[in-house]
Amino acid sequence: MILEIQHETVLEYTEPVREWLCELRMEPVNDTLQRCHSFRVDVNEPATVSAYVDGFGNRVHHFNLLAPSTRLRILAASIVETEDSAVGPMASQTVFPLDESMLPLDTLDALPLRGPTSDTPLLTPHLEALRPLPRIRVGMWVCQVAEYIRGNFVYARDVTDASSPIDHLLTHGQGVCQDFTHLMIAILRSFGVPARYVSGYIHRPNRDSESHAWCEVWLPDIGWTGFDPTNGCPVGSQFVKTAIGRDYTDVPPSKGTYRGSGSERMEVRVATRTLDRLPSRTWHDQLAPLDVPMHAVLRGPIVCQVDEQQQQQ
Repeated sequence: MILEIQHETVLEYTEPVREWLCELRMEPVNDTLQRCHSFRVDVNEPATVSAYVDGFGNRVHHFNLLAPSTRLRILAASIVETEDSAVGPMASQTVFPLDESMLPLDTLDALPLRGPTSDTPLLTPHLEALRPLPRIRVGMWVCQVAEYIRGNFVYARDVTDASSPIDHLLTHGQGVCQDFTHLMIAILRSFGVPARYVSGYIHRPNRDSESHAWCEVWLPDIGWTGFDPTNGCPVGSQFVKTAIGRDYTDVPPSKGTYRGSGSERMEVRVATRTLDRLPSRTWHDQLAPLDVPMHAVLRGPIVCQVDEQQQQQ
């Protein structure tokens, strides 16, 4: 599948801003299941956009502005080609328990309970309900965990924010994709299964496309493989990965700081469309207009760190 992705962020300030800094983690990764053919960031003010690779291998674009206008618009656009995975968690023949002494180095960060996935007494009854039987296939159990989360928690916006600890979901019984993913990660790690957070997009034909989050689990016989607890399915060609980390706090799509005396309002919209073939090198000059609604994301104080909250499915 060839997808064009447009991710627009608009920030408005009630008073002039003295300085503004931003990081973006919106460029689709290149791996065995997807290839990013083009990526471009446009800002409505003169800006020098630089890039670096963070400790998790994510490509991060960053820039700063002095005395920008009270309305900033950032458009990240990409062309990415995706494929369905030939294997998912159910294909694994690995059984419990996993031998932690045999885990590769890149899985060690995906084991501790930390940040939004920190241990909590509220997690205990769910761990007891999901405790794996001896010799059960790990991949089968991973799918059972995802189905348990979908069956016991309700998808609902405006109950949590993107970096809420799992206590909020466990208390209210409601949340969004970040919460479902954080809970799944916490459960898997509690039983010694490496799990990491993935930030990206999901393309939904004839429906609004959205920023999204899901989980990747490491299994000895197949490596890292993705599963989406929000939709209860293995990751396929409709998913586009932009960043991986231990949890959301490692991979916010946009993150920044401003200095000023006013408050901030952020609005975001995402649109994806399929293409019949790869476009020309000037594709970014012929982008289709975004015809999806904006949604408000966050209001900030006088000096704030702005984390774009992916309150989407």
